[in-house]
Amino acid sequence: MTVQAVNGELMVTCSYETFIEMIRCAISGITVDDAWYRTRYPDIADAIDKGLVASSQKHFVDDGYFEGRQPFDIRVEEAWYLKQNPGVADYVRRGLLESGQQHFEENGYKEGRLPFPM
Repeated sequence: MTVQAVNGELMVTCSYETFIEMIRCAISGITVDDAWYRTRYPDIADAIDKGLVASSQKHFVDDGYFEGRQPFDIRVEEAWYLKQNPGVADYVRRGLLESGQQHFEENGYKEGRLPFPM
């Protein structure tokens, strides 16, 4: 990794592998709900049962985060979510989506949308 000043601003450059390792380090403190993860992702439960994956936690840090998998059940504050995402609200009104929760679970999480105000 290199750090240099460019036009008065610090710039950091690193390899893709280093960048991925920094992300893995940052997310390693997230607690994965093992029972929920195994239920939500039966393919991972099967891989754990077969000894191909060490644990839900390990899978999330090594691969699951990068695949857009949630580490635990994230509940959406429905009214707030729909207000922040008017396109989603329109789909719910038109019956194309059941709820903001459904959108978040299927797309919003992967898109980086917040489920509730921070």
